[in-house]
Amino acid sequence: MLDIKIDRLKGLMVERHVTQEALSMALGISRSTLSRKLKDGGNKFTIDEIKKMQNFIPLTNEEVVDIFLTEKVALMRPKQPV
Repeated sequence: MLDIKIDRLKGLMVERHVTQEALSMALGISRSTLSRKLKDGGNKFTIDEIKKMQNFIPLTNEEVVDIFLTEKVALMRPKQPV
């Protein structure tokens, strides 16, 4: 399962002065659709939308991997004997 880092994406948008309105226009979707995708954790973005975000915001390859392609890992504790 991928762990989409929406807070990191939003932070970079703020740093780079990209509004949700401008980004939604660049993606070719409504602002409400963008807002819903962000609110839902970002796992509904298409590859095409991610590529458009990379160019528009802009994001480095490393930032794209960090935000969209980091695998969520569950940490497991070994069971203690009773």
